[in-house]
Amino acid sequence: MTLSERQNASILLVNTTAKPFVYCRYYFKCFFCREQYSEIKNLLQHTLSHDIPEQAVLLKEFLPKGKRTIKVDISELKCRICKQSFEDLERIRKHLTSEHCKAFTESGNGLVAYDLTSKNGQFSCHICHKIFQTFILLNRHMNVHFSNVVCETCGAGFMTHQRLIQHKEIHLPGGYPCNRCNKVYTTNSNLKYHIEKAHEGATKMRMLRCPHCPERFAEHFRKLKHLKDSHGITFTFHCEVCKSVFPSRRALTMHTNKYHTEKTQCEICKKSFSCVTTLKKHMISHTGERNYICSLCQKAYRHQKSLKQHMRSHNQEDEYIKFNCTECGNGFPNRNDYNRHVKEWHPRSYFDYTVR
Repeated sequence: MTLSERQNASILLVNTTAKPFVYCRYYFKCFFCREQYSEIKNLLQHTLSHDIPEQAVLLKEFLPKGKRTIKVDISELKCRICKQSFEDLERIRKHLTSEHCKAFTESGNGLVAYDLTSKNGQFSCHICHKIFQTFILLNRHMNVHFSNVVCETCGAGFMTHQRLIQHKEIHLPGGYPCNRCNKVYTTNSNLKYHIEKAHEGATKMRMLRCPHCPERFAEHFRKLKHLKDSHGITFTFHCEVCKSVFPSRRALTMHTNKYHTEKTQCEICKKSFSCVTTLKKHMISHTGERNYICSLCQKAYRHQKSLKQHMRSHNQEDEYIKFNCTECGNGFPNRNDYNRHVKEWHPRSYFDYTVR
């Protein structure tokens, strides 16, 4: 941001209810104290506890030279002087100029506006009103409206220099080349996604073939239904304990876990668990033990999984994320987490996008 852009941004932050925030993958951080939250609503509530610094303090301590953009929430955008509501930063800027004699320069303000109002877990772009399933996808979409830097190789625009650096990796030699158009991708999953979209059509999927006829199927259960309806072939799974019969292995497993697995009961709340390991994890909710401690900031967590998730907050560079889901945009630090996510949330795409 230039000096004039920083001055314009400070006027808007001091005189409006626009809430600045910092986003690192998986976490939202307070712009003023760097307190972090996994839920947007908790961050916005916390931000209200801060008094907005004076303009001179904002410029010196919170709007450093060299910072390119600042994310702000405008879901409840109002003028702090007269309490009038506005839909976007451009209109409230004109209002501050004409009604309250605030002196803006002709340059921009370096603020990227988001409407963080979540509706049924979805987010809407306040500019084009497109709907996104996650904030990650909305954040990526904002490159369309705020192309501050441009790739010299392909002309793609990006909101920040960091995103441009990530994008340039696809132009580097090595990695995973497409043998049809010579494009290069940094991961095998991205290459497969490209081949499906660019060379095989958007709807083509890995198909399951019937061994008795030319029919193909995108999902395993449809193949089983076809074998039963068209060829009279059925698959049955028998419970070895009570001899009950089930149409799928999953149904048999659920039955076995429910009726034939020796359970362990919590003495405090009387809940039952299928194994001692699960019971031990549950007991932490009663004892409050926090045995997993971050070596960098000394925060303690009840579960190792929570500590691992927290450690990502200390690495603010996106290169920590090695695998990105092409379906929903979520990132994962290792192959096992990525494959587990695809199998659980995108089972139809599991065989296409699994990284091996």
